[in-house]
Parts: sequence; C-alpha cells; structure tokens
Amino acid sequence: MPINDQDPKDVDAKLSAESRRLLSEMNALLDRGRMLLRDRYRAMAESERLQTAPGTLGAVLYARPSYIPELERDWVSLVRSIDTGDRLALHALWERTHGLVSTLILRLAGERQADRLTRDTFHDVRREAGRYTAESGTVLGWVMNLARARALAGPRDHAVAGFEPAVPPTSQWSEPPWEDVAPGISVKMFATDAERHRVSMQVRLVPGGEYPAHTHAGVEELHLLDGELWIDERKLHPGDYNRAEPGTGDSRVWSETGCSCVLVTSTRDILR
Repeated sequence: MPINDQDPKDVDAKLSAESRRLLSEMNALLDRGRMLLRDRYRAMAESERLQTAPGTLGAVLYARPSYIPELERDWVSLVRSIDTGDRLALHALWERTHGLVSTLILRLAGERQADRLTRDTFHDVRREAGRYTAESGTVLGWVMNLARARALAGPRDHAVAGFEPAVPPTSQWSEPPWEDVAPGISVKMFATDAERHRVSMQVRLVPGGEYPAHTHAGVEELHLLDGELWIDERKLHPGDYNRAEPGTGDSRVWSETGCSCVLVTSTRDILR
C-alpha cells in the first residue's frame, strides 16, 4: 500500500516503533562504551598499583579503589580541543573544575567579584590552552594556578571578558565521590597520570586530623580552600598556596579546625 494511502495512526505507530528501536540500539552502544572505559580505567589502576612501592602515597590511594579516576591524558585532550575552539570541551573542563575554581577565588577576592573572576578564569583557560604543556603539571593544577593569578590580578577588561560554553543537553561527567583512605583523611580523586606518577585530588582532613609525614618525589602544589592547615611551622589560611620541590619533606601536616584543599602531587611520595 502506498504510504499516502496508509492510516496516519499506522504511520505514527511505525515511526514511533522505529525511533524506540534506534534509541535502544544507541543506548546499548553507549553502555558498551561505558563498559570499555571502566575496563580501561580498572586496568590503568591495576597497572599503577603494581608499579607503586609499599610505603608510598600511590600504595595508599590504590589499595582498595572503589572509584577509578579519569586519566590525566583525557584531561589533556580537553585542553587540546579547547585550543581548536571546541566549546563543548571548554564546558566539559568547566564542569569538572568550576566548583574548585570558584571556591578558591571566593577565598582570595571575596563574594562580590567571585562570579565575574570565575568566568574570567575560563576565558583565560580558552586563551592560554595552546600554551599548556603536560610536562609543566596536571591540567587541574594549571587551571587552579590560572584562577589564583586571575583573582590576584582582578577582572579582565569588560571588552573581552565573558565565558559562554556550549552546554550539552545532558551531563556526561559524574563528580568523584569522597573516599576514606586513612583515619581522618578522605580524598576526591579527579585525575591520575600513571606515566608521570601524578595525581590531582581534593583532600579533606577532619578537625585534629594529620596527613602522614612524607618526602616529595615530585613537585607538590596545594591550594587551601577551607579551614586552616599547618605544614611544619607554617600556618595556611583559606586561599593560601604551598609549593614543595622534589626531595624536600614535610614532617608534620595537620589541621586543628579541619580543612579541604586541592592537592597535586606524586604517587611516589614516600610516607614516613
């Protein structure tokens, strides 16, 4: 029967059935892709766990991983795509980092300018993406350092300021969960780099909690978001920054108030 002679209700029913079939196939492909990614991340985590010696930070972080963080190379791919003008990639990076960025800027510049400076930071991300190199640090550390520089420098000129990412219809990213890794210490792992033995994470100490004494195997960068933190004889307040060079060590790291910080460090740090 020619389609023009068919009952419109039958045509609608066939189109609906075909749409459901295609949607089901698409969902099956997406589920398969997610399974492959989970397998990839599990293999990465197992490889990292096997490479980390006992007594190192990595041995603690990967001892019983219930959540596998994203690979650092995937974060780097976002920056590379941002450099080509990909607004979806810019939104993806914003989605992962804007909460940490806005909190840091709030501590440094106050509530009145926090929203403006946060948007200006991601304008800087878009402008500076072509200059980013993985050798200089993790993507999260790079973004946090841009946020600090923007907060200290003040808002960009009104003529060039603004951040308008392309917003996808649904989010493809889930916020990492908090994981208890030691008494009084929990972490939210954002990205891991097995090749360079680096990890980007948010660390939280309970009031009176202590981070183990350790020797730095690589550069460590810390941005304090909330609470107060003692690193040996130095007391950090919200918004403060601490950088440690390879080979140096911290004998006592603790918080009387409890605290939260962004920490980028080496999984080969030796815990004492």
